[in-house]
Amino acid sequence: MNKVYVVVLVALIIILQGCTGSKKQVETTSKYKRKPIVEVSLERLNNDALLIDAKMQNELGNDSEAWKLYHKLLKSDSTYAVAYYELALMCYSLRMNDSSLYYGEKAYSLEPDNVWYALFLADVYKMLSRYDDAIKVWETVVKQYPEELEYYYELANVYIANNQPNKAIGVYNRIEKRIGVSEAISLQKKKIWESLNKNDKAIAEVEKLAGAFPADNKYNLILAELFMAKKDYNKAYFYYNKVLTRDPDDKYIHISLANYYKCVDEHDKAYDELKKGFESNSLTTNEKIQILTTFYTSEEFYGKYSKYAYDLTDVVLKNSNDTVTYALFYGDVLMRRGQYKEAAHQLNNYLLKDSSNYDIWEALLICESELKNNDDRLQILCKRVINLFPIYPLPYYLNAFILYQKDDYGEALHNLEEGEAWIGDNKYLRDEFMSLMAECYYRVGDYKKAYNSFDKFLENNPDNLGMLNNYSYYLSERNEQLEKAEQMSLKTIEAEPENATFLDTYGWIMYKMGRYKEAEKYIRKAIDNDKTPSATLYMHYGDVMDKLN
Repeated sequence: MNKVYVVVLVALIIILQGCTGSKKQVETTSKYKRKPIVEVSLERLNNDALLIDAKMQNELGNDSEAWKLYHKLLKSDSTYAVAYYELALMCYSLRMNDSSLYYGEKAYSLEPDNVWYALFLADVYKMLSRYDDAIKVWETVVKQYPEELEYYYELANVYIANNQPNKAIGVYNRIEKRIGVSEAISLQKKKIWESLNKNDKAIAEVEKLAGAFPADNKYNLILAELFMAKKDYNKAYFYYNKVLTRDPDDKYIHISLANYYKCVDEHDKAYDELKKGFESNSLTTNEKIQILTTFYTSEEFYGKYSKYAYDLTDVVLKNSNDTVTYALFYGDVLMRRGQYKEAAHQLNNYLLKDSSNYDIWEALLICESELKNNDDRLQILCKRVINLFPIYPLPYYLNAFILYQKDDYGEALHNLEEGEAWIGDNKYLRDEFMSLMAECYYRVGDYKKAYNSFDKFLENNPDNLGMLNNYSYYLSERNEQLEKAEQMSLKTIEAEPENATFLDTYGWIMYKMGRYKEAEKYIRKAIDNDKTPSATLYMHYGDVMDKLN
């Protein structure tokens, strides 16, 4: 047996022995009376010993033995409240909720003044969602222990759980009468009033706080936000200005004022306030980025208010010691502004940190492709990306385009044919591949594949004037399918009747078809509409004039 329990039992035996003498209560002559010695029966001592033994078995994990001992005790004395309480605790730990409730109620009914029994029973009632019963217990406890504020809070919580928010407010008022105005109580009442859509009462609670603690700007900010929610912008501005006057270095005041100005459609002032907030060191770069990207919607950021948003992005990141973390975001902003060189620099910075994301490489490829006199660098980059990510089509296309411009049509086709396998459902990129393949096949003399590529492209893009013009011109050059060439070319000049290139192509097709007067008309018009007519255009005109003598 545990030594502690042995000592307790010995003590009980000593008490028992001490109780075998006289039963009379003795008074001393002192002004202090000795507490009376109460006789304890042998039965009671035996029951106490059973309780100790049961408790020990319970703590050792011998639940079944403890259960037997507790019930043996209750069989001996059915009014032994602590045994019911211990059984209730056992059942609670074993999730035997109904039994826990039964024993808890028995203990409480026997000793309703025992606060531990009351607290336990209230907790079980709450767990079982028997809130009315829990409220009765808590109200009794609060009356018994009016100085214990913790009990008031528990009572208020049960009222809230029981969907009686007004009762909860009443409990908080009782606390307030005891301790005065406090942030915890007032803000909790504010929250409840807001849930009841009684915003005026919520505001009154915060005004009470602001009056009680006038040096704390926090409550003025809360009031400003409450009036912003009500769209009472004049009162909101009054409280924002109060904060600004008292503490111009407040961390968020300029951000809050920016939101105010946005709501009243004064966007220049909103921008100015954001800039002031972002130029201070009180906010981290991450906080500034989060504020900026939530202040403007995506459509506003990249559209209507892009001028403000882009400038504020510059302000944030130029003052940041950690640009690498935000290089991807800044690179995207710079790309949308057409600042491709600067964007490429940011994307390169990010790739030094993490080179595993293909999307970042693709963004860098797009930036580099937009820069002039950059073919050699772009080609090196394309080859690197192809080696790292061989299943993405764009690097193949960009590399093929550079090779096409360098007249290396065979190698360009090799890249296009490899990349074509990875296009998938990307219609735009598939069209670009078809278009470039058609040009390359034509230049290497594989006319059948060239015409097939042109036809595939035009199936999906029948109104693409550039491809209609090129295809019809190539057919005329080889004196093939001239009627088809005429129909395609006619479509281009109907769409753009002043376009010199389209007029020349149509005139040349007329020449090939032996319709020299029509050829002269269209090629003459092409020369008139072209500020710098090419040698080819004059040669075409010369050939037509020769046929007309």
